[in-house]
Parts: sequence; structure tokens; C-alpha cells
Amino acid sequence: MTREARADELIRDHVAGSVAAAAIPIPLIDLVAVTAVQLTLLRKLGRLYGTTVAIGAQGAFAVGLLGAALPRVAASALKILPGIGWIGGAAAQAALSGAATWALANALRDRLEAPRIDAEVEDGADVARTLARVERLRRRGLLDDDEYARMRADLLDAL
Repeated sequence: MTREARADELIRDHVAGSVAAAAIPIPLIDLVAVTAVQLTLLRKLGRLYGTTVAIGAQGAFAVGLLGAALPRVAASALKILPGIGWIGGAAAQAALSGAATWALANALRDRLEAPRIDAEVEDGADVARTLARVERLRRRGLLDDDEYARMRADLLDAL
């Protein structure tokens, strides 16, 4: 299995875990559970890409705030609307927690992939695949036009 496929699998599994954790009906326990799932995912992605993702107390608080508390507030807001009730709020919280987990993981994955491009060119890895990754990073705004042009030239020289 390729690293990219393994990362997709990790993200998919942890998004499902985040959705399940958000559905816990006990207040605050659900927040802690979603945060734990997200922190585990970040560490596993770091390990997969050959680095350590160190998340201290401040980082854990930030992940918890963005990944669990904000969806909780949004879900609570839905509960005041007539007709939606507790089930709608819980479903919204689960969906928002899953989306936040997905976004957090993909942001980290993009950040971890960017430094590896030069190493892949030096190792003579698949140039076409790496060129596609460079293009994807440029579209997402992780590479500016000068970086993209330099990396693209390096890749084409490797051919």
C-alpha cells in the first residue's frame, strides 16, 4: 500500500471515529473523545510521513477548540430551532466533528508532503507523480509561483 493510500485510510478511519465520538450523549465526554481521536490521527500521520508531530498542551487545546468545541456550539445552536431537536443537533455535531477532523488531517498531510518533493526528485522517484503533487500543492496555495516554477524545472530536468 502506498503512503498516500495509507494516509487516506487513516483519515477515513479517524473521521469515522470522530463522528462516533461526537455522538456520545454525555456533555464534555464527547468533546474529550473527539479531541483524543484527532490527536491520535495527527500523531499517526506524522509517523507515516517520517516525522514526529509534537502537540503540547496548547496544541491539544487548539485542536480541541477547533475540532470539537466549535462543532458543538454550532450543533447547540441548531437545537434551538423548532422541529430539529436533540436528534438534529447530535447529527449536526457528528457531521461537523467529522468534517473538522478531515480538514485538520488534510491540512497536516499537505504540510508534511511539501518538504518531501525535493527529496523525491533527488532519489529519482516517479517524476510524473511528483509533478502532479507539485501542481496540486500550487493549486491549494501551499507553493507560490516561484517555488512551483523551480520545482517543475527540477522535475523536468530529472527526466
